[in-house]
Amino acid sequence: MSGVYVDKLKSRARAFLKEAISAEDPDLAVFFAEQSMQLYIKAIHYELFGEIIRGHRLRELLAILVKMLEKNGFNDVANSVLDFVDRYRRVLILAEEAYTMSRYGEISYSVEEARSVVEVAKNLIELLDEVVKVVKLG
Repeated sequence: MSGVYVDKLKSRARAFLKEAISAEDPDLAVFFAEQSMQLYIKAIHYELFGEIIRGHRLRELLAILVKMLEKNGFNDVANSVLDFVDRYRRVLILAEEAYTMSRYGEISYSVEEARSVVEVAKNLIELLDEVVKVVKLG
C-alpha cells in the first residue's frame, strides 16, 4: 500500500476540498470540507507511522496523530497540532457534526459557516504538510 495509499488519500482529500470551495450548497461545502480533513489526517498518519487509523471524528483523529508524534519524540510538532485544535475547536466541532447531520439531520449551514470550515480545511492541510516535512527531516 505504502506511497500509493497515501497519494490516493491525499488526492481524494484535495478533490473534496476543491468541491467544497466550489459548492453552491453550504451543507455540501461543509460536508466536503470535513471529508477533506478526515482523509488528509488519515493519509498523514499512514505516511508517518505506517498505520491505518479508523474513525471519522476530526478531533479524535488529530488526537491519535498527536499521541504518535509525542511517542516518537516530536513534541513541538505535536504541540502545534494541539494549538490548531484549540484555535479551531468550534469549527472542527461544526465539521464533525456535518459528517452525519448534513445528510440526515435537520441542520442547515450558512454560507459563513461553510466558508469557515473550508478555510480551516485549507489551514489543516497546510499544517499537516509542515508536520510531514519536520518529521521526515527530524
